[in-house]
Amino acid sequence: MKRSHDRCDAAHDSFTQGVDNALRLLHLLAPLDTWMLTRVEGNEQIVVRADDHGYGIEAGTVFDWSNSFCIRMLEGRAPRIAPDAASEPSYAEALEALAAAGNDVPISSYIGYPIRDVDHQLYGVLCAIHPETIAISPEEHDAPIQAAVGTLESLIHMRHQVDSLEREQETLRLEAHTDTLTGVYNRRGWSLTLASEEDRCARHGLPAGVVMVDLNGLKLVNDSEGHDAGDRLIATAGRVLRETVRDIDTVARLGGDEFAILFPETPIDYVPDIIRRLREALSQAGVSAALGACSRDTRGDLQATQAHADKAMYEDKRNQRNAH
Repeated sequence: MKRSHDRCDAAHDSFTQGVDNALRLLHLLAPLDTWMLTRVEGNEQIVVRADDHGYGIEAGTVFDWSNSFCIRMLEGRAPRIAPDAASEPSYAEALEALAAAGNDVPISSYIGYPIRDVDHQLYGVLCAIHPETIAISPEEHDAPIQAAVGTLESLIHMRHQVDSLEREQETLRLEAHTDTLTGVYNRRGWSLTLASEEDRCARHGLPAGVVMVDLNGLKLVNDSEGHDAGDRLIATAGRVLRETVRDIDTVARLGGDEFAILFPETPIDYVPDIIRRLREALSQAGVSAALGACSRDTRGDLQATQAHADKAMYEDKRNQRNAH
């Protein structure tokens, strides 16, 4: 098992090295100060890797997506290659918006190309910026940059495959950390899974969601119908949660009537629909529960995400009580 884990680590290193090599080659092709592979989530543009020669941009740097050059490029309001960005009305507008927001970054030349994920959805943007106008020929540079885009997309697809293999291996390693009543992970299994996913999130700037679930009325069921009935309620909740989530998601029973679910690579926009589906599935099975959710952002980690989701779950429980 350790040998397989070492192969996954090597593959992750290959992803990082491959992206870095591509960015260095692009810098040689078009010597703008900073070339970046970025990922877009919500209103954030997150730097995954950067080849920086002046701006001080590094992996993990976050930009405001709505005020970016890149969103204007994607919308077709400005060209992908702009040797003199200020002469393009849409990019000039972006510079004004950045200055108004107190982020007066000097950008005179810009290059941006969309990067697609495995499902052909937008992953992010390959982009480059330079503080002075620089001679870039769209006719000469477009084809090699498009080739680099293809290479980066292949590396992203490879990373998805490695992450999938890594999660499968973790599932095998964690078989001993399961809750006998529900068949989902126990608290120890949850802690180990959360730590592994946090490592992936930190390496690649990935999103992830956490949902906390607390059953309503378990004590009443135990007192009125017996603990066997209470166990059946807990087992039903575990089964419903397992059947409602994806294969890559993780369900755990943290103790008593409390469950947690980890949703890897899940942007914040998906969370309301996830909560709705879980609540409906539990209700149809006759299980009343309070739910709370949160998504990991670039300023926190999955431990903090779980804490925020837990707080939201207790707020939901209070609201349900007040409604009655």
